[in-house]
Amino acid sequence: MSEHLVSILELDAEVPGGKDLDDPALKLYVLFASHRGGPKATRSPVVGQIESWAFAGTLTCALSHSPAIGLPAQALRYIEEPETLLCNNAVRLLRNGGEAFPAWLAAIDAARLRISMEMYIFNDDKIGRRFADALMGAARRGVAVRLLYDSIGCRHAPASFFEKMREAGVWAIPYHPYRLWRPRFWTLIRRNHRKTLICDGEVAFTGGINVSDHWCPESDGGKGWHDAAIEVRGPAVTTIETVLLRTWNWRAKRRFRLKPRHLVRSPPLGHVPVAVIANGEVVDRFAIRRAALHAIRAGLSRIYLASPYFVPDPGFLRSLANAASRGVDVRLLVPKHSDTQTVDLASRATYGRLLPAGVRIFQHHPLVHTKALLVDEEFVSLGSYNLDHRSLVYNLEMVVNALDRAQNEKVATMLLADMVAGQEIAWPTFRKRSLLTRLLERLAYAFRHWL
Repeated sequence: MSEHLVSILELDAEVPGGKDLDDPALKLYVLFASHRGGPKATRSPVVGQIESWAFAGTLTCALSHSPAIGLPAQALRYIEEPETLLCNNAVRLLRNGGEAFPAWLAAIDAARLRISMEMYIFNDDKIGRRFADALMGAARRGVAVRLLYDSIGCRHAPASFFEKMREAGVWAIPYHPYRLWRPRFWTLIRRNHRKTLICDGEVAFTGGINVSDHWCPESDGGKGWHDAAIEVRGPAVTTIETVLLRTWNWRAKRRFRLKPRHLVRSPPLGHVPVAVIANGEVVDRFAIRRAALHAIRAGLSRIYLASPYFVPDPGFLRSLANAASRGVDVRLLVPKHSDTQTVDLASRATYGRLLPAGVRIFQHHPLVHTKALLVDEEFVSLGSYNLDHRSLVYNLEMVVNALDRAQNEKVATMLLADMVAGQEIAWPTFRKRSLLTRLLERLAYAFRHWL
């Protein structure tokens, strides 16, 4: 199977739908992975399948039999599987930890029934202790608190930090803990990279922000990392919680489990169509990549992409270059220096393909940890997915794809502000880098499967 996985990474789904399975290696992977293990993680058995169609010039969803306000029917061009759309949601952009953390803490304090949370990094620092106190306070007042934290992402937090929460009544479980007496390399590289919080089944948050002082404003003693999360209210909340519970129930003791079929569907609260796209440990590994490529190929005027670890496969690079070649304003926002120098080298190896094609690349400092994709004036995607090999093959990830002009414009304003504050890479200057630098970049990109 490993031989086929390597060749899959070089694939480019040139056509939408099931026709991207023409490659024998991908067919084999899909046969043994995507078609096994039950229903797809991208669809909630509680919400059910939603039929979407164009009607009288607007998008209408069977869930509410009402049009998405102000959304033209052609917006469906950005969605690979329209049946995954859930209408009548309210969404809100949360920029950086300065906006996200207060909203998360307020939702935890207001919870009365249950809190479901999964976090890649949950540090024992100033903001981490605030969240721990909030979760423990919720547990003491009778709220069922489930916390799934990644054991590698939380390696800097002592075991006593989570044990204290357990003693207070928080059901805290590590994801894939590594035990020296039972080493399993497969579980070591398989990580839960999602950052999700759901309170009372009424409000959900997801994105790229972790619970760490790195995301706090510099004025509060943090590092001021730039990032984004999305707040969702409406039917899509149930789908987001269903994805979390599937991972939770696989590892929790029976008395701590909550079956997704017992969830009550969240009522309509807005007019935004949303598609929740998530991958599993084996199934739907390419769902997020495929949805992003479909939206990029549908782009007509602009494509803005932000990624802290930009090391995509050649097929993804080709799609961005093709979009720029057909006159689309394609812009890429990356950090000037990420927290991994090897990744920076591998990322710069891709610029030689993008810059000559017309893609504009901007670097920003402090670290831009934002994971966002914006296409034209309707489509916007926020989540935890990095454009690298690890997110594609190993990590558990989630994104929320929304068709909403208002949020699209807010995300565009956020990304443009970071681009203006950053530095644009000019192709005439970039191409003059030394031969040694080029060799190191190509070597790093050649080893992208192991970064």
